[in-house]
Amino acid sequence: MKRQKIYFLLIISVLFYLGQSKEVYAIGEEGKIYKNIYIENIDVSGLTKKEAIKKLNKEIYISDKINLIYDKNVYELKLKDINFNYKLEEAINNAYEFTRKDNFLQNIKTKFNLSFGKRRNLNLEPVFNDEKLDLYINNLCSNINIEPKNANIKVEKNQFSITNEINGISVDSKKLFELIKEELISKSYKDIQIPINIIYPEYNHENLSKINTVLGRFETEFNAKNLNRVNNIKVAVNNASNILLNSKKEFSFNEFIGKRSVDRGFKEAPVIVNGELTSGMGGGICQVSSTIYNSALYAGLEIVQARNHSIPSGYIPKGRDAAVSYGNIDLVFKNNYNNPVLIENKVEGNKIISTIYGNESDKKQIDIDTDILETIEPNTKIKDSDAIDEGKSKVESKGRKGYKVNTYRVYKNIDGQIEKKEFINESYYPPKDKVIIKGTKKNSYNIDTTNLKII
Repeated sequence: MKRQKIYFLLIISVLFYLGQSKEVYAIGEEGKIYKNIYIENIDVSGLTKKEAIKKLNKEIYISDKINLIYDKNVYELKLKDINFNYKLEEAINNAYEFTRKDNFLQNIKTKFNLSFGKRRNLNLEPVFNDEKLDLYINNLCSNINIEPKNANIKVEKNQFSITNEINGISVDSKKLFELIKEELISKSYKDIQIPINIIYPEYNHENLSKINTVLGRFETEFNAKNLNRVNNIKVAVNNASNILLNSKKEFSFNEFIGKRSVDRGFKEAPVIVNGELTSGMGGGICQVSSTIYNSALYAGLEIVQARNHSIPSGYIPKGRDAAVSYGNIDLVFKNNYNNPVLIENKVEGNKIISTIYGNESDKKQIDIDTDILETIEPNTKIKDSDAIDEGKSKVESKGRKGYKVNTYRVYKNIDGQIEKKEFINESYYPPKDKVIIKGTKKNSYNIDTTNLKII
């Protein structure tokens, strides 16, 4: 049955082809497009390729621009700037080949359908330079985009004042690209409303209003006579002050202080390197990091990274210092609360004062305990020297005791009873050998025999 149907269709097709041969050769085989073929609903049947191009250029409207609109502002996209055009020749070639591209029988079937009123409409494909359109959109973004501005909080005389946030806006560049492309395909060239995304700042008035009390405070004293060191302390304090830390965010001392360099305002001052005091850029800022560290301990914040110096510091108890070195050693702690905190540092006289503010619900009663696990006496080293008379000696280095110290954070209830004792870290301060120089120089006596009498 199936084979009979195929034979029947074949016979009908051949008869149709023979019956229409005059028309076929008149229209289809003499370099012309077959009947009932349209491009963008424009009839191109019976036309040569050149005639079809001429007709399409005359009847198809191609705008020279598309208007992009945002907030009463109109931005012109000139289509010549993106090398816009339509693939006319490709569409005409497709129309011409529509009844020629397949095998003999299939081409007959296609002509049969077209001859009996089945219309074929081909669309024009737009062509433009993607990179140039991207560049135009990027330039447009730079004119429209606005960065969000955080709300800000200030504390003066224990009073909190908050300025409101400002939302930002950002052009949805990917969506705009597609909207422009759709207009070019549809050939309507209608005005396009520029798609905008609202960018909300990290901190707004609502969440900053949750900052209403002191969570932790600590202060240390410094020698105001060491001017370079004082300068470094003030620079570091300014860079690490008025810092908001949202829930689950981390504070990195090195991130806020930056590289210790002259162009950032730092000067040469004493620093600790491998257990010795030496001159170095930014000396003194470890006192700032240590002060902030203790403020964070009292505030109950999670300590992520803290490391002691190789020498105990005179300005803070053992086990509670925080050494820092840019690109190497950092102080890092995390806001483990659900509310934001504010870190403020200042210099008053010869004091560094670090205060961390937060929400009343996060306030804890905290003490910091240190336990000296071991005091390590220094070894004594003897060094011989022939520059010192035998039997004499001198102390080259007095040496220094070493210590192992555990640091704990102790949480208490309102009655002062211990609820939890949290181990923070173990600090190790290595001892320094005592060095004694022992003389090895032999005594010698020269006798003058010039006037010596021999009896």
